[in-house]
Formats: sequence, structure tokens, C-alpha cells
Amino acid sequence: MNEIERSEEGRFQPGTSGNPAGKPKGLVSGRSKALGALDRIVARDENIEILEAALEGALRKRPLWFFVNIVMPLLPKESKGVLEGGDRVIEWRGLLSVCPSGEQGKCNGID
Repeated sequence: MNEIERSEEGRFQPGTSGNPAGKPKGLVSGRSKALGALDRIVARDENIEILEAALEGALRKRPLWFFVNIVMPLLPKESKGVLEGGDRVIEWRGLLSVCPSGEQGKCNGID
């Protein structure tokens, strides 16, 4: 890379890349490999059964916690809805608007 393509501070000029060739095509990141391994592990029939039993147990033990911590993160951000459970009602307009940051336990009765 020649000096003309960089600013006085040593930064690349707008529109100039420090890696003009980019990432080689077909290169798989470590994160992609890890997610692939996790997908293969979870897809095994015996592991699906274990996961289903654990999820059902968590739902029965703490339904509100289950909904907020398991179901809501899987929903699209623009999801809207109301959950009524006993004496509590949760209304959300997005995954980030259930409760003010840092106060989830106070708002939802979650430990």
C-alpha cells in the first residue's frame, strides 16, 4: 500500500480498503464452525428429547421467567403482545421494552 492512499495520521482515505482482496471466499469463521457443531449436537434425536424435557420443566417451574428469557428472545424485535399470568400482566412492544434496563427483576417478579 503506498503512502498516497493514507492520511497524514496513517488512516486509509475514505473508499480505500486496508484489505482490498477481502476475506477469501469459502473461508469459514470459528463462530460458524462452532454454531455448526452445536446444530449437529442439538439435532440428534436423543438430545432433542433431553432439550424438550428440560424446556418443559423450566416452563412448568417458572412460566414467566421462561417466557421472558426463552420465548421473547426468539421473537422478532417488532413483535407485540400481552401475556397475562396470575396477578401479572406483561405488555411489550419489542424485545427491549419489557422493562427499563437493569430493572427486569423488579418489573416482572423475576429473581
